[in-house]
Amino acid sequence: MAARTTRIIWIPIAVILAVTTVAVSFQVLPGLRVEWCKLFPEKRSAVAVPPMDAGPKQVVVVYLNAVAARDHDTVHALADPSFLARHGGDGMGCSYRRLDLTWVGEPRADSSPYARQVFSVPTRYRVELEETGPEPDGERRYDVLVGRDVPSERWRIIDYGNG
Repeated sequence: MAARTTRIIWIPIAVILAVTTVAVSFQVLPGLRVEWCKLFPEKRSAVAVPPMDAGPKQVVVVYLNAVAARDHDTVHALADPSFLARHGGDGMGCSYRRLDLTWVGEPRADSSPYARQVFSVPTRYRVELEETGPEPDGERRYDVLVGRDVPSERWRIIDYGNG
C-alpha cells in the first residue's frame, strides 16, 4: 500500500516539474529552449529518395523537399553524417513551418574539406518559421554543397552557405 501511495504522489510532482521546465525554458532561458519540432517530430509527407545515380541538382531539390516535408528518413539518406552532426542531427532544421522552393540553379565545381568531388548548387526558397528566431520569415539564398569521394557513391549534402 505504501508503494502505491508513493507512486501516486510522484506522478503529479513529475508532471509539475516537466511543465515548469518547459515554461522556464521558453520564457526565462530562451538560449536553452528546445524547439517543439524536435520534441514532437511530425512527418508531413514522404519524399522518395532519388536513385543512386541522381545528379547534384536532383539531390538538392529532393533534399529541400524532404526538409519541407519533415521527412527525416530522406533527409538522413541524402545528408552526409558530418553535415548532420554540425547542424544538430536534422540537417537544415525542423523549424520551418513552410518551405517553398522557388529556384535551383546549375551545379558548378567547388571544393570542400568534406569530400573529394564537390559541386555547389545555388538555391532560392521562401520560408515561414515555426517561431520567431534570429532570422525573419522570407527568402533564403544558399549555395548547397554536395559531395562524394568516389563516382560510385551517392551525392550527399555536405554543407551550405551564402556563396
